[in-house]
Amino acid sequence: MTDAPAVEFRDVTKRYGSFVAVGAVSFAIAKGTMATLLGPSGCGKTTTLRLIAGLEMASSGTIHINGADVTHRPPTERDISMVFQSYALFPHMSVLRNVAYGLVSSRRPMAEALDAARAALRLVGLEGLEDRLPSELSGGQ
Repeated sequence: MTDAPAVEFRDVTKRYGSFVAVGAVSFAIAKGTMATLLGPSGCGKTTTLRLIAGLEMASSGTIHINGADVTHRPPTERDISMVFQSYALFPHMSVLRNVAYGLVSSRRPMAEALDAARAALRLVGLEGLEDRLPSELSGGQ
């Protein structure tokens, strides 16, 4: 499916017991675009990202990545990475090494992982910060 969205939620709900963290959400993100989840604390932004990455499983609905239904696939079968805020970064590693960590852990060659990490940093406007430690970044970075 070449025209399939990069990420698509179809009526996705995530419940924790009786609490609905994400309720019947549907959206599609086109390939090559950048999207932002914006909302108040507790509205489900992080849970939505965790659902995309496979770190949480949807209670109902379906999640598609590049046209494939990944709703019940584990994170290792989704080819998705998630960069957490500073509390989950390795404080002793540079920004570049933190971003490359998932690829290196997946046994990608170091040079390839670092090149991909540099490209990702360029994409999100963090080029030039590769050698900084997490403690040397602002909250927005």
